[in-house]
Amino acid sequence: MKYTYDDENLRKNRVSPVEFQEVFASYLSFAEDLEPSERGNNRVMIIGWTYSGRILEIGVEYFDAEDREHVFHAMDAGKKYKEAFSKRIG
Repeated sequence: MKYTYDDENLRKNRVSPVEFQEVFASYLSFAEDLEPSERGNNRVMIIGWTYSGRILEIGVEYFDAEDREHVFHAMDAGKKYKEAFSKRIG
């Protein structure tokens, strides 16, 4: 599986590729399904924290035919996702 990402979005929200990979690797992270993309691809929002303690929301679109996951959105988690994350980790 390879990853691609929207460099402009990451730069705008000051999220590094290392940080979104930390969220992907954490066993505390969870995913919520999103509506499929305009191309019909499955999408999820992954919520989790980085090693430095940042709670991020990471939007991912799956390109199955290409064996690729594309990060189209990454930023500090909004209120809704922060609350959901806090409830999950208790």
